[in-house]
Amino acid sequence: MNFLKGGQKKLKVFMIGMFLVIGFLALANIFAGKLFYINTTDSAPKGIYKVSLNQNLHYGDYVIVSLPVDVPKLYVEKGFLLLKQVQGFPGDEYMVSNDALEIRGKEYKIFHQEGLPELAVGERKVPEDEMLLLNDMELSFDSRYLGPISKELIVKKVELLLPYEPFICFVKKVMQNENL
Repeated sequence: MNFLKGGQKKLKVFMIGMFLVIGFLALANIFAGKLFYINTTDSAPKGIYKVSLNQNLHYGDYVIVSLPVDVPKLYVEKGFLLLKQVQGFPGDEYMVSNDALEIRGKEYKIFHQEGLPELAVGERKVPEDEMLLLNDMELSFDSRYLGPISKELIVKKVELLLPYEPFICFVKKVMQNENL
């Protein structure tokens, strides 16, 4: 006798599949080194990222970067890994105002909060061997607070392999159909 409804079967198959994928990724990380990173924060698309085979950086690429300073306000220490997007290369000009950092015609809003680093207002160029790493989300902790970040702190270029959004939508749909 089958006790599971159609939606519950789909959800069960989905969950088993997810556990298998996560298990595979864990084994790959153990035997081949860190190849996958998981982002659960709102500052960049949520999902599983894989290390890119091509490590040449371009505007818009995502990178894993090591935080250059301690930030007690955010409960993170120097070396904490962040997922950020490349928006400025050495020589690129950018402007810091009271409310935003602007580069290449795009503004990144700055929120002033006690305990967060702040950049001085003014026009600048990205120094040699440094980059501006800025995410599109307004509440991202990135170069709008830290300024240019040394290329040496970039761990790897990564690409979104498996976004969470379709899975979240699938689970919500199955659960919604169950309630009908």
